[in-house]
Amino acid sequence: MDYQELKRQIDELEGERRAQCRQVMSLAALGGNVRPEFRAHLEAANDYRAFFDALYEDDSLRFTRAWAAWAKLARKDWLGRFQPEHAVGNVVFGGRGLPVEFAGGGTLLVPTGGRGKTARVYVFDDGAFNESAATYFTSLDGAFTCAHIEFDGVYDVFAGGGAVVFERWRFNENGQRAKAADLAREYRLTG
Repeated sequence: MDYQELKRQIDELEGERRAQCRQVMSLAALGGNVRPEFRAHLEAANDYRAFFDALYEDDSLRFTRAWAAWAKLARKDWLGRFQPEHAVGNVVFGGRGLPVEFAGGGTLLVPTGGRGKTARVYVFDDGAFNESAATYFTSLDGAFTCAHIEFDGVYDVFAGGGAVVFERWRFNENGQRAKAADLAREYRLTG
């Protein structure tokens, strides 16, 4: 298949699905074709779904935004494609979300985006998973527990698909979040 055929197939989709697939295609496109790292996947595919699934199956692409967009749109169980520092399955909870209990008192309920009253909890180092595939919920700073895991520091919290993901911030020698500082340096946004 070539890029023009990919566009034609997506243009033939109906309504919201067309818009969603156009977004995935735009993340894979560059200059009227697909990006070089995706080209072999497109040439081997016979339809748009086979192309997007081939991207998803390629572990070398799992940190790309196109991979994340398709994982989210197709409701893939993508968390298993990354290596968490800690994972707990079948955490039973009551109420409207998984409780996060703060050391100084108080509780925050994190909606899991799943059905039922069980969740999976993952803890990742900064940048160790593709956060574009997840739904950002909030950031937490301090000491807290969730699913009998003790946390202390700054964490981004993501939710969806019956899972709650904590991403621990790392800081560089200047006290900046390492991931943000690396991106600023890469794009020459620092003075």
